[in-house]
Amino acid sequence: MNVMIAATYSAPKSGNFIPSVIALGRLITRNGGTAVYVVPEERDWADWIRKEGFDIVITGKQTMKSDNQIELLKQLIEKYQIDIIHLHFGMFHHVATHHTKELKDVKIIIHDHMGFSPHSNMLKQRLLLIVHSLEYVLKGISLIAVQKKKAESYLLLRKKWYIPNGLSLERNIDYSMTREECRETLGVKPSDKVCLLLGWDMKRKGFDIALKAIKKCRKMDSDIVLGLIGLGQGAPDNNTREFMARETPDIDPDEPWIKYFNNYEDIFAVYRAVEVYLMASRNEGLPYSVLEAISQDTPIVVSDIHENRFAKSYSNSYYYPVEEVDACAEAIMKAMKTGRIETNSAEFIDKYGIDEWCKKVLEVYNIVAGKK
Repeated sequence: MNVMIAATYSAPKSGNFIPSVIALGRLITRNGGTAVYVVPEERDWADWIRKEGFDIVITGKQTMKSDNQIELLKQLIEKYQIDIIHLHFGMFHHVATHHTKELKDVKIIIHDHMGFSPHSNMLKQRLLLIVHSLEYVLKGISLIAVQKKKAESYLLLRKKWYIPNGLSLERNIDYSMTREECRETLGVKPSDKVCLLLGWDMKRKGFDIALKAIKKCRKMDSDIVLGLIGLGQGAPDNNTREFMARETPDIDPDEPWIKYFNNYEDIFAVYRAVEVYLMASRNEGLPYSVLEAISQDTPIVVSDIHENRFAKSYSNSYYYPVEEVDACAEAIMKAMKTGRIETNSAEFIDKYGIDEWCKKVLEVYNIVAGKK
C-alpha cells in the first residue's frame, strides 16, 4: 500500500505532527508499502524526513494557489503509484473534493485536526459539517477526526473515524537541554515561577483567561510569571496588542511578568523548565500539548471542557470551569504549591503513545483500501 501524506504544514519546528507522520511512514514501510510526503515549503524537518529514507515533495507556496494542483497531484500519483492520499490541514482539499473523478481509484482520507471554533455559531458549524459529510459521501471521501464531537457531526458520513492524537517523544534535535540550560535560554530568572501557555489562536486558547488569572496570582506571589509560546518572541506584535486592548484593557502587553518565548524544537525541555503548564482553551481536539506536559511530569492546570477531561486521571492535574478566572487562578496556585511530584505519566505515554496512533491509522488505511 503506497500512501501520500500531504499537509499544509509550514511551521519552522517539527512539533508533534512531523514525528507522528514519520512514525506512521515507518509502519507503512514495515508493512511493505511506501510513504511519500508532500508539503508547501522547505523546513529543517524536511531533512529529517529525507534521512529516514522517505521522499518529500516541496510544492512551493505558489503551486498551492495554482489551478495546476490537479496536474501535480496526478503526476505524483503516477510516479509513486499512490493508493491512498491522506490530507492534513487543508492540503489539496479543493482538488480532492472537486476532481475526484480524475483521481480514478485513489482513495482519499481527510484528517480533521480542529475542534469547533469559539468565534462562530455552533449550530452553523454543525450544519456545515452535515453538508460536508454529504459531499464526502458523494465523492467517496473518508475522514479521521481528532475530536469525538467533530467526528459525530459529520452526520451522513459512514466512513469516518475518531482517532485522538498520539504522543511522540521524538523531536528533530541532537541534544536535549537540561532544565537550567533551558531556563537560561528562555531568559527567565531563577526566582521566576513560570506558568506556560501555548497561544496561537488567542481566543480559542484562552490567552485572556490566562492573563487575568496570572494577574490575580501575582497578588499572592509576585514571582509568578506567564510564559507564552506562539505569540512571537520579544516585544508583543500588533495582533497581541489589539487582542489585549480588546479583551484585557487593564493589562499592559509590555508588563515584565509576561514573557514572550520563541518557538522551540526541544519542547520537552521547556515543559521541564517551567513550573506549571496551563491549558486554558475554550475548545480543543485532544491536545498534543497536554500529553507533552504530562510526559515530563509537569503539573497541569486545565479548562474543564470535554476534550481535556481525558487527563483528569493524571495525578498532578488541576481543573477549573472554563471562563472562570478566579477558579483558574486558584488552580494555578494549588499547582504551584504542590510542584513537581512523581506522577502516573507512564500510563498516559502507554495509552496515548504514537505506536497506538499509528496502528489505528493503518487500520483505517486497510479498511478504506478494501483489505478489511
